[in-house]
Amino acid sequence: MSLDEALGAWAEAAQDMVSAGLAQATGAHYNCADLCNQAAEKALQAVYVLTHDSRAPYDHTLRPLGELVNAPPDILDDLDVLTPYHPSIFLDTHAADQADDAIDDATVADLLRRARGVLKWARPFVYNAT
Repeated sequence: MSLDEALGAWAEAAQDMVSAGLAQATGAHYNCADLCNQAAEKALQAVYVLTHDSRAPYDHTLRPLGELVNAPPDILDDLDVLTPYHPSIFLDTHAADQADDAIDDATVADLLRRARGVLKWARPFVYNAT
């Protein structure tokens, strides 16, 4: 069961990365940022599921999830940058109709790079389990 659940989480992470790229291309900056956050979370969940047979408890702060799967310091740093873009955090301080304007092109590019890095780190765990 854990492999199927892990592969499902991994597929969700991959789909979120594709959607993030499309959001960037259309100028939907906040959507892109949120999807980068979600992709990282799902990739971490995939790694967690492989050893725990369930998803980890999660409160929208990515670092503790990264620590649960022993992510290295550079990945934990990326998670710290991605965390503020979860809707429960970001939309507390930004109006939804102005969220795209609150994030510039350079930030979006950085978030995509960081999310891809998280997936690149997690990939061997998932692929080697199959």
